[in-house]
Amino acid sequence: MGIVKAWMMEMEERGYGESNDYVCAACVTDPFLAEWIAGHAESNACSFCEAVSDQPIAAPFENFTGIVLGGLGFDWNEPTQEGIMYITREGGWQAPLSTTADVLYDAGFSENDDMIAALDDMIDCEAWVEREFYRGTDSQRLSWGWDSFKTFTKNHTRYFFLQAPGDSYDELTPAEVLATVSDMIRTKLADEGLIKTIGGHTDLIRIRVDDQPQTTASAIGTPKPEHARQSNRMSPAGIPMFYGAFDLDTAHAETFDPATHAGKALSVGTFRSLRDLTLLDLAELPPVPSVFDLDRQPLIHSLRFLHAFAADISQPIARDGREHIEYVPTQIVTEYFRRLFRSVDGRSLDGIIYRSAKHAGANAFVLFCENEQCIDVDAPEDEASLLRLASVSYL
Repeated sequence: MGIVKAWMMEMEERGYGESNDYVCAACVTDPFLAEWIAGHAESNACSFCEAVSDQPIAAPFENFTGIVLGGLGFDWNEPTQEGIMYITREGGWQAPLSTTADVLYDAGFSENDDMIAALDDMIDCEAWVEREFYRGTDSQRLSWGWDSFKTFTKNHTRYFFLQAPGDSYDELTPAEVLATVSDMIRTKLADEGLIKTIGGHTDLIRIRVDDQPQTTASAIGTPKPEHARQSNRMSPAGIPMFYGAFDLDTAHAETFDPATHAGKALSVGTFRSLRDLTLLDLAELPPVPSVFDLDRQPLIHSLRFLHAFAADISQPIARDGREHIEYVPTQIVTEYFRRLFRSVDGRSLDGIIYRSAKHAGANAFVLFCENEQCIDVDAPEDEASLLRLASVSYL
C-alpha cells in the first residue's frame, strides 16, 4: 500500500484531517474545552484570535478537532449509521440532514467564526442526522413519556395508570416513567448529591396564615387531615404534608398571598428535626456535563431530563379552579417517592427540596410529616416524633 493511500485511509478512519494551527481557550465558550486547551497548551500564539503570550496558551488544533468530533457524535451521527435510506427517486436522504457547519454552530461552544470554519474544513463528514433518529435519545424519550404521563393522569385516569399498555403512550408508559426516573436517581446519579441529609441544626421555617395568631406545633405544623382541604403542589386535599422553606423570605413568599390574606395573622414557626432527614434535592441539580467531556457523557441524558423535570414541577400554577387538576402529576410523583423510592443504601425519603415558584433563586421543601409528628418545644418525644417547634414569631 502506498504512503499516500495509507495516509488517506487513516484520515478517513479518524474522521478529520491534519493541521499545524493552534487554538486558545479564549476561542471557546465551553468550560470543559477551555480547561482541555489550558491543559494541552503548547504554543504561545493562537491561530484564530491572534492572542499571544510569553507562556503557552494554545493547544494543537488537530488534537482539539478530535475532541470536538467526539462531542458532536453524542447528539449527531452519519445518516448511514442511523439506518437512513438514500432513495434517488424520493429526493435523496429520507430524513432531514444538517451540514457540519450547522452542527458546529448548534453545539454552541464557540463564537469564533474563523475557528468554526477551520473545523468545518477539517471534519470529514458531508451530512449529519440526529442520533437515534427513529427511536429518540434517552432524554427525548423520557421527556415524551413525562408529557404523556401528565396528560394521561390529568385527563384520563389517575388511579389505574400503572396498568396502561405501552403501545398507548409515545415511548414510555406512565409506570415506566416513574420507574426510570427513580432508577436514574438511585443508580446512575447516585454520586451526584441528589440525596441529601439534613440534620437537627437546620432551621425549617413554616408559616401558618389564620384569623388568629397560633402558638403550638400542632397548629403551625402539618395540618390535620380534616383541615387539609386544599390541593397543593405535592399533596392532594386530605393528605397533609409539611410545606416550608429554609429562610423566612421564601416561606413568606410561598405562603402569603396579598390578594386573599390581607389582614390575616401570620404565625412563623421555626422547627428542628429530631433525627437526620433524607431529602431528594431537585433544586440544586448538578449541571449537565459538556458533550465534549467523554468521562461524564453517560450522565448527560439523565441530567438533561432531570433539569427539565425539576423546572416543570416548580412552575407556578394559578389558583383558578384548575389547580386540583394541574397538580395531579406532581402529586403522583411525590407519592411514588414517598412510598416506593429507596436509595442505594436502603433509605426511604423524608421529603423533597424544590425551587420556589414564588421567590427566585430560593428553595422550598415538602416533608412527609403528619400532624402528630410535630411536637412543642417542651413536649416529650416518642419514636414517631419528627419535628420540634423551636420558636414562634409573628408577622
